[in-house]
Amino acid sequence: MDYAFSSPEITELSKALIEVQKHLQPAIKDAENPFAKNRYATLNSVMDSCRMALLDNGILLTQYPVPVEGSNLGLVTKLVHAKTGQFQASLAVIPLAKPDPQAMGSAFTYGRRYALSAMLGIVSEEDDDGNAAAGRNTQARVRGIKPTGSQSGATVSKRAAPVDRVPLSQLLADLGLAELMPCYRAYLRKEYGCSTNKITVEQYEEQKTMLETCKQEPIKLRNFMRTLHGFM
Repeated sequence: MDYAFSSPEITELSKALIEVQKHLQPAIKDAENPFAKNRYATLNSVMDSCRMALLDNGILLTQYPVPVEGSNLGLVTKLVHAKTGQFQASLAVIPLAKPDPQAMGSAFTYGRRYALSAMLGIVSEEDDDGNAAAGRNTQARVRGIKPTGSQSGATVSKRAAPVDRVPLSQLLADLGLAELMPCYRAYLRKEYGCSTNKITVEQYEEQKTMLETCKQEPIKLRNFMRTLHGFM
């Protein structure tokens, strides 16, 4: 299905959005991600930062799901200038951890805050929960599992992992996250400084344990998805 992402003319909308951006407030990081051990701005915080600026300048915000291919959620974010009808829109395609209402609800909330932040240029008061992608200090990890590559002075084995091991890509696909493999490779490079085929036995077992844990615990799976999305 095709979607129109912009009206033919957006001059008046653009003028109104300039006024919106003049009055945008930073989104306060009001929640903690237990997986990445850092704080992030929730959807409520993102909405609080822009709601009045949009309303005061006559801009309607709508966000709604649309059908897309595969086991994904399609999310349209649309800004409409009430006076002229001019609009701009975006379509975000978000992988679902599982084909059930809970996974869809989580993905919908997650997608709404990121799509809205991207369209309006909203920033948070601190680095957002994707700051690992920028090489900052936050380290993504499952509770109780410490990436060996991030410990100073730690001694790790340089032995290669067994050739008959189950590929991490397959374990990721088993979670329904095959499309996030490029993000996972970037995540591993951040954590260990190497690609998936060069990590040590200990590092492989660490990741295998983490992925298997995510399969059993939906909350950790959701937080792991958030971490990987930070590497897009």
